[in-house]
Amino acid sequence: MEWLWTAVGLGALWVGAELLVRGAARLAVSFGLSPLFIGLTVVGFGTSTPEMVTSAVASVLGQPAVALGNVLGSNIANIGLILALAALIFPLRAALGLLRFEVPLMLLVSAAVYALAWTGGVGVWAGAVLLAALAGFVALALAWAQSEPEAIAAEYAAFEQQRGLLTPGSRTAQIVFILAGLALLVAGRFGVSEAAIGATLVAVGTSLPELATTLVAAARRQADIAVGNIVGSNIFNLLGVLGLAAVLRPVPVPVAVRDFEFPWMLGFALAAVLVLRTGHRISRVEGAVLLAAYAVFLALILP
Repeated sequence: MEWLWTAVGLGALWVGAELLVRGAARLAVSFGLSPLFIGLTVVGFGTSTPEMVTSAVASVLGQPAVALGNVLGSNIANIGLILALAALIFPLRAALGLLRFEVPLMLLVSAAVYALAWTGGVGVWAGAVLLAALAGFVALALAWAQSEPEAIAAEYAAFEQQRGLLTPGSRTAQIVFILAGLALLVAGRFGVSEAAIGATLVAVGTSLPELATTLVAAARRQADIAVGNIVGSNIFNLLGVLGLAAVLRPVPVPVAVRDFEFPWMLGFALAAVLVLRTGHRISRVEGAVLLAAYAVFLALILP
């Protein structure tokens, strides 16, 4: 019965994230914001709302291990599973100039949070710093995005049009979609037990929006969106999701987690930097290696 509720909860998280992203994207369109801006912020960060709600609620309920495990598990799965599967579907060659800034930053942020782990946890002030860093990252990312070529903007516009995110509609209706999405996200979180959330399966489950967005983009050969979504999501998870959870309640880091999950997260971030070092390209062979490494991780962490 627990697995049934877990499946229902994960379904609610997925549907809630989709409603929130659609409502927020269409609301942004109504204010005249560009598809590139929407893709880098609303869509890019919106796919991480299940992680944010899951970790925030867990923090409020006094379940810091859940909040931390969800972030680490999602970041590992984003690279070892989702990015790897996308490369196996179609070798990815991204032209998004922003990745020159985002990919090293993902590694830097991963290392900084790992350093925090050695202090025993992420406190309220550290969480506030992470949230401030997220605001700075968004500002810099949008400034860098202004220099992206028209082809990149057109790629984002085409992807969002295909998903129906640019369809105009009343602002009231979009606000209703956003509120309904948030309600489903919270309900979905309560539909998943604490024990299940700690498992890798649910860390992957909260990454379902990233999985859907990335695989669809890869199938359509929209590499910039596939790669950019994963890198942006990982940065948002560390700065936004973990930062918010720590502000709500300090997040201690058990020694076992510091010595196992954190090195794996940092290792996958480094692997992403290495495979994207030449022309932001990930081959099928590199995708297979990432997937094999993720299988090893699963074999070691699952009972």
